[in-house]
Amino acid sequence: MPMLHAIIDIGSNTVRMAIYRIEGRAFDLLMKRKYTVGLAGYLSRGRLVRAGIEKTVKILRGFRRYIETFDIRHVHAFATAALRSATNSRAAAAEIARRTGVNVRIISGDEEAAYDFVGATRSIPYPDGVMMDIGGGSTEIISYADHTMRARWSLSLGALALRRDHVAGLLPTREECRRMEAVVRAVLDADPDVCALRAVHMVGLGGVLSSASRMYGLLHPEGAPRLLPVETLPLLIDMFNTPEPLDEQRAVLLLRAAPDRLHNIVPGMIIARVLAETFAAEDILYSDSGVREGYIWKEIIGIGEP
Repeated sequence: MPMLHAIIDIGSNTVRMAIYRIEGRAFDLLMKRKYTVGLAGYLSRGRLVRAGIEKTVKILRGFRRYIETFDIRHVHAFATAALRSATNSRAAAAEIARRTGVNVRIISGDEEAAYDFVGATRSIPYPDGVMMDIGGGSTEIISYADHTMRARWSLSLGALALRRDHVAGLLPTREECRRMEAVVRAVLDADPDVCALRAVHMVGLGGVLSSASRMYGLLHPEGAPRLLPVETLPLLIDMFNTPEPLDEQRAVLLLRAAPDRLHNIVPGMIIARVLAETFAAEDILYSDSGVREGYIWKEIIGIGEP
C-alpha cells in the first residue's frame, strides 16, 4: 500500500523537507522545500547558539503545517555536520523536538557517507571510483569498486565552515583562496589513506557541485550534462576571486548558477579542486541523488550497504 513519507534533512547550509510516495521498492518525489540557513555559521566555541536553534524551530514548525495538512503519518528527520559537531547537540535536538514535535536523529559521518553511496549508487555509471559529498560542515569521501563501497571517511572540511573562518566579504580574495587551499591540503595531509586514493572519474554530491556543474554547463552548453572537467575548476575559482566588482557577464553567470550559494560556492570549489587533483581525477559527475534517497533505501525500504 502506498504511503506518504516526509524526509527532513537539517544540514550545515540548508534545511530541507521532501515528501515522497513510497510503495514497495518504488518511490516518487512529490514536493520539496528548502531554506538556506547556514547553521554552521551559528556555531560559537563549538556550541550551536540560540539564534541557530530558533531558526531551526521556526522552519520545522512551518514544515509541520504541510505534514498535518497532508496527514503524513511517517516523518523522518536527521541532522548532519553542524548539529553533529556542536557540543550541545543532544540538548539542542531535544529542545527542537519538544518545541516542534519533530524528533531529530543526529547521524554520524559514517552513516551520512553510507546513505550518500546507497542513494547515488543506482545512477553511477562507473563500477570503480571515488565519490565525494561536499557539505557545509564536512565532506564525505567514499571509495568503491565493482559498485560496492570499500571504505568511507568524513573530513572536517565544509564549504560554509571554510567561508566562516577565512572569508571577510561575500566573495573571497585571492589571498583568502590561498589560505583556504592550504587548510584543505593540511587536512588531507593528516589522512594518508585518503591521499592515496586514485580515480579517473569521480562522482560528486551536494549543492556546491550542483552549482559548479550548472555553471560549467552555462559556459559550455555543448558539454555532457552534469559533467565537470577538473581542469576547469581553477578557472571557475579565479573568475570570482578578483578584488574588483564583478562585470555583468560574471555576475549573471554566478546568479544563474548559484543564487542560494553565492557565499560558499568558491570555498566549495576549492575543496573539490584539491580533492580531485589529489586523486588524479579528470572529471566529476554530479549526482542529484544522495543522502535522502539513501535514507529511504536503507531505513524505509530496507535495502542497501550496511
